[in-house]
Amino acid sequence: MSGAKGDPMAKSKIHREDELILEANRINYSLRSTFFYRTMNDRGYFEIVRNINRLVSESSLYSWEDRKYWNITHNAWDLAKSQGISPIAVFAHPKILVEHPALIAYYRNVAALPLKGVQYLAFNVDRLEQGIKKDLPYNDSMKLAKLFNTHISAIVESTLNLRQENLTALMYGSAGCSVDGSWRNKIGEEAENMVKSYIARLCVEGKLIQSLIDINNNSIAYDPTIDYIGTIQNYRGIKLDNRYSILFSSEPDVSFINETGMPISVIEVKGGTDPAGALERLGAIKKSFSFARESNPKAKTILVVSCITREMGRRLEKDPLIDVIFNLTQVIIDMDYREKFLQSLRRILAGKK
Repeated sequence: MSGAKGDPMAKSKIHREDELILEANRINYSLRSTFFYRTMNDRGYFEIVRNINRLVSESSLYSWEDRKYWNITHNAWDLAKSQGISPIAVFAHPKILVEHPALIAYYRNVAALPLKGVQYLAFNVDRLEQGIKKDLPYNDSMKLAKLFNTHISAIVESTLNLRQENLTALMYGSAGCSVDGSWRNKIGEEAENMVKSYIARLCVEGKLIQSLIDINNNSIAYDPTIDYIGTIQNYRGIKLDNRYSILFSSEPDVSFINETGMPISVIEVKGGTDPAGALERLGAIKKSFSFARESNPKAKTILVVSCITREMGRRLEKDPLIDVIFNLTQVIIDMDYREKFLQSLRRILAGKK
């Protein structure tokens, strides 16, 4: 067992303090990049400008006669019109907000208002922006339109060179600030999502998928036109054509189960970078792997972890619950190293040790 335990990363390897700091920065910035893209995509920001452009083509359906009651100033209105920009792309219209509540995100970010600011000045719009809540009453749409237009008018009046691309840049910039604010507590979750995405890609490219399990535990047919790799965090599992299944949960993060439902291998992902919390992470790892071993004493346990301190390394070396360790940072940034990780998963799916 010593060969398996020492490959591909020796458990006895001890990181100096400067190496730990460097690794922490590498994993933090790597995961931060993917988290930004994933969050912007999940919240619909990449589609939102296209939705606004579609509404621009329907401009005749909206009247702006009452714009002064929606806190759109004359100067801001005239400047936008002089630049040939559709008012729909600049100002919040209450009818649009009633019809398309998710577009609150566009006008809020053009107004450069954070979610907390809108909650303080009006009410919480997070569920509306995410499409979880579908209906927005007219009175609430008026409250938001007035709030957004007050700030948007001030922004428009501050320049004589307004362009559509400026508004788009402002929307993305403001949205990025919101994402950055939510990043600090999401490193562990993003680490899990990255590993899940690698597993999903392995299954998609290997043409192994029979069907998927959604977050409501429903079995859904596999559709090769859908991007499961980029949205795998929205699924609970993957059913494979060899009758194995891959399940995503919290303890452990990933489970490979055979046709009888017994776990044959489990993966625990730990993306924490704070050395002070290393032993706490170790406790969670042991708890997760012990559950798997109770179901199948021969289940192969795989730990994907970053920033191993000296004491944590010593304990990992002696722990019989852990079969193989992969360095999370290397899995993310080193293609050759990642291939070693994926090759170990291919062996599991092929029924090999």
